[in-house]
Amino acid sequence: MKKVHYFICLLATSGLSYAVSAQDITSSVRVPGGIVVAEDTTHERIEKDLRKRNSITNDQRINWKDSGYGSLGTYSSNNEQYMARYDQDGKYVETLKKREWNSNVPAKLRSAYDQSNYKSQKVTGYWEVTDPSRKGYYLELNDDQNGPSRIWVDEDGKFSTSPNTVKKD
Repeated sequence: MKKVHYFICLLATSGLSYAVSAQDITSSVRVPGGIVVAEDTTHERIEKDLRKRNSITNDQRINWKDSGYGSLGTYSSNNEQYMARYDQDGKYVETLKKREWNSNVPAKLRSAYDQSNYKSQKVTGYWEVTDPSRKGYYLELNDDQNGPSRIWVDEDGKFSTSPNTVKKD
């Protein structure tokens, strides 16, 4: 009987810890009248912002991914791929557009890549910042074992594992 009681307590405790961790994703707010209303998750909140900010997203499915630097939302429109970036506080940072790594790559970016520590890796695609007030790139790479990596490049050709190097004009 003690084992059954212990097991029930263990299940209750694990359920409680799950409930507490789940509140990090969706929180609740008490509104006038004592009613508790669930707030939007971070992704729902920033998706609303993105849809207001960019009307082409209204009919598109947005796939959200958390990074150590915030959230990335990818979507397609008219056969073009886009990525919206939000910081850890859920504030809009920039939008990037997927480009092919071909002869149309900006010369400054190509030269920086050719002189970088990443030149032995194959570029499988890159993203270019589309916001007029910002410049920068995000490269998707594969090493010789086909292991993926991603790297940010600022407008001066400086490579970083962090998106913080993207500069404003």
